[in-house]
Amino acid sequence: MELFQNEHLREDNFAKASTFLKLFLSDVHRVISVNVDFSGDTKTELYLRNGLHQRMLSMQLSLGYRGEQQHRSLSSKVAFAILQLRWATLTFAMGLKPNPPGMTLPADAELKRTETVRSFFGIISWTLSLMNYVVDELFTLAATTEDHSASEDASSSYDAVTHKISELNTPALALLFVSQSRLLFKYNFRFFRNLSVEITQQRSHDPTWRELGAIFSKSPVPLQQFEKVLAEVDASVRSVYELEHVPEAERKDIEKSMLITGSVSPRLWPALERLLTKTLKSLREDVDVAELYFHDVSWLGLSDDQASDRWRKEHRLDVIRKVELPKRARVRQCTRCCSVMEDAPPPKGTAGWLVSMWRTCVCGNWWMGMKDETQNGSG
Repeated sequence: MELFQNEHLREDNFAKASTFLKLFLSDVHRVISVNVDFSGDTKTELYLRNGLHQRMLSMQLSLGYRGEQQHRSLSSKVAFAILQLRWATLTFAMGLKPNPPGMTLPADAELKRTETVRSFFGIISWTLSLMNYVVDELFTLAATTEDHSASEDASSSYDAVTHKISELNTPALALLFVSQSRLLFKYNFRFFRNLSVEITQQRSHDPTWRELGAIFSKSPVPLQQFEKVLAEVDASVRSVYELEHVPEAERKDIEKSMLITGSVSPRLWPALERLLTKTLKSLREDVDVAELYFHDVSWLGLSDDQASDRWRKEHRLDVIRKVELPKRARVRQCTRCCSVMEDAPPPKGTAGWLVSMWRTCVCGNWWMGMKDETQNGSG
């Protein structure tokens, strides 16, 4: 497999390699028999407890890795983004449980919670940036649909969108249609709603909460509007499955294929068309498109543009805390995905359970220490 990965870096072999990797990952899914269909009513806690999902995503991530300064494959980007969302969900679930209504925390517990919230600033910012990235890419894809006349058939429009996704190498659409990532987005935003209540109602006097409020307010896309998009996609996908009487086995195959390839199934074209022509049209009215265009998402590691290439070469991101690392910081590097984290004592206020989670990378693999690390690694 390692020899094959090295060989597939050659441009003339890339198409063959992509086909092989799709077949390989599909077969692994079949053998392990892991369910990736979360289009129904799934409890997020059950998903998080199943380590097989993390392992499968970790494999998919590494198979599309082409080097620290190279662009990931679309399949690898999908896995990378879902693993980051999964990590965010775990940390939010453990550290940002809302206080019971009307309950006042003791002073020491209040201070500890505030310190925990501050330690999550990077993860919150990253998740919000991912949301803005997805919407910006969707607007680009919607323009592709608009460029095709209404007289053209659905197949032609679908092919145009699929071609644009491949051209941009963007996982944005997949992150909305793959039920696994949609589940994580919705769960994370539930915590964001709770934080917003605390910011506006009872924490405005504290500088930590004011800073957190500033992080939310800088997002060009309002949280509520993106939640509406998630809900509409969710409803549209379920509607297609129900109206076309898609059997459970086929539905699982559709979900697996979208997860592995990063492309939306043609069976879901009605839901995709509704998103690109109606849902986004409504969303555009609530978003400053110009501000969104200039919103910096280069640090996400998902774009292939010059700004992202430059960020990757000049900066290093702590994949655990989602903060930029100093040039001469000592780091640990993941033995599989090559992401890095700072090799230093945890920041003040970091909970013990969180420190224990840092023993492995977000992809589930072990760290190795790096001596006098000066090279840049974006993960």
